[in-house]
Amino acid sequence: MSAVLIALALLLPLLAQLFVGGRARLAAMVVAPLPLLALALSGAGDAGAANLLLGLSFAVDGVNRPLLLLAGLGWMLAGAAASRVSRAPVRFARWWLLVLAGQAWLLLAADLAGFYGGYLMMTLAAFGLVVHAGTAQAWRAGRVYLTLALAGEALVLAGVLLVAGVRGNAALAAIAGEVPGTAGLLLLAGFAVKLGQVPLHVWLPVAHPVAPVPASAVLSGVLVKAGLLGMLRLVPPEAVAPVALLALGLLTAFWGALAGLCQQRLKTVLAYSTVSQMGLVMAAFAALQASGPAVLPVLGVLVLHHGLNKIALFLAAGGQVGASRWRGLLFALPALSLAGLPLATGQVAKDGLKSAIAGAGWETVATLALPASSLLTALLLLHAWSLARTDRPADRGDLRPVHPAWPLAVLAGLVVPWAWAPAHDGAADWTAPALAAGLLPMLLAPVIRLALARVPSLPRPRLPEGDLLVLVAPAGRWLARLLARGLDAWSALDWRTPVVWPGAATLAALEAKMRRLPVAGGLLLLFVALLVALARGG
Repeated sequence: MSAVLIALALLLPLLAQLFVGGRARLAAMVVAPLPLLALALSGAGDAGAANLLLGLSFAVDGVNRPLLLLAGLGWMLAGAAASRVSRAPVRFARWWLLVLAGQAWLLLAADLAGFYGGYLMMTLAAFGLVVHAGTAQAWRAGRVYLTLALAGEALVLAGVLLVAGVRGNAALAAIAGEVPGTAGLLLLAGFAVKLGQVPLHVWLPVAHPVAPVPASAVLSGVLVKAGLLGMLRLVPPEAVAPVALLALGLLTAFWGALAGLCQQRLKTVLAYSTVSQMGLVMAAFAALQASGPAVLPVLGVLVLHHGLNKIALFLAAGGQVGASRWRGLLFALPALSLAGLPLATGQVAKDGLKSAIAGAGWETVATLALPASSLLTALLLLHAWSLARTDRPADRGDLRPVHPAWPLAVLAGLVVPWAWAPAHDGAADWTAPALAAGLLPMLLAPVIRLALARVPSLPRPRLPEGDLLVLVAPAGRWLARLLARGLDAWSALDWRTPVVWPGAATLAALEAKMRRLPVAGGLLLLFVALLVALARGG
């Protein structure tokens, strides 16, 4: 049964591209993720395709199950909300299904070639979602996204080729912990782009505000976790010292929250919130590298907690939150959960993260840095709440009904991580000191915000969307102008004057011999034999 579900998960988005036309593709956007959800709930299994290309194989295991659950729920809920995309909905569905197909291959791949193929398809197809609005701002965001995405892809590809040069198209489980150090470093840097780690995070706050709401929901809630999966699959503990990964995660967590407080658009604030939360995910990964697989369930809970609640918040963007108390509650519940409110899913996620970091020997970080991060998160989401409340129709006749996907996403964020945690070694600390510590940031955040608002002379910092991008963009434009001048100079050269290169006569004689049919045929056969040997060896 698992083989059938895996085949459906891989092929349904592609088949919908080929055989489902018109607005029926919108229905396919809801149906296509269901096999991913079924696989996450059904347990471990595997399926192979020995005669397909290099012999691709697929599997469900403890590493990808929480991500499959998040992808199944997240893509289904956001796909249902995509029915309100008014601009070119059929084209939007086409890109949507391509990204979903890439992510399904990425999540289920059990070998190196399948993993990288899915990762590449997902990354490149997401460009279509970013630029869908077709505005100048959307195309700028698309350029930023594509630049960072291709840089990350180049790093990942270099690492994959180094691994493949030694092991061929090996099973991911077989090469775990055996990735060469240089390859591991390249892979970590490439996956850090996807995970939005500082300073490689700038595509997130630029791309999210311009993408349609459902696209922002899956980009922020689901797609960024592909970087985590890549690190879990391929980055060995010795690639980078765990304490360095912890420092990177904390820097990202604090920078994302502080930069988000300087923004004035709701979706930008939510994007920076994702950057901050991915910093905490990196901190949990650092604990995993230091302590071993015992931390893996903590990462599963963190992934589900952030992903589902962030999807709910992005579906609220443009949902006229300020129009009623009901809509305000639908925004407040996931926001409070992300801030770590006791009895919400944030409590079990933050308690698990604290225990993992303390267990890795970083007690000071667990007792000081994490509470400070929780306070900044509470301040950031309170800022998001104040922006969301201003979203209300000027006239009651312009009030749109609440899309059912929004409250369903809120319910999933409140319930699913709690249901997942006890069955996967996750538990919250129910002692009075722990509950008080979780409640303290909720109480301090409005007090701090009110106190700062009462100081009229206090400067209100503003930071452009993409923050560090402001520093890098002039250098990029300078390089582009330099390249253009070089190309102009190249085209202006008079190529009619013969140029004598060193060794030209020798190369010409060698080329004449290589053009002889027996020699060329022999080399072609040798090349084919080499490919066959590599395929069998992989």
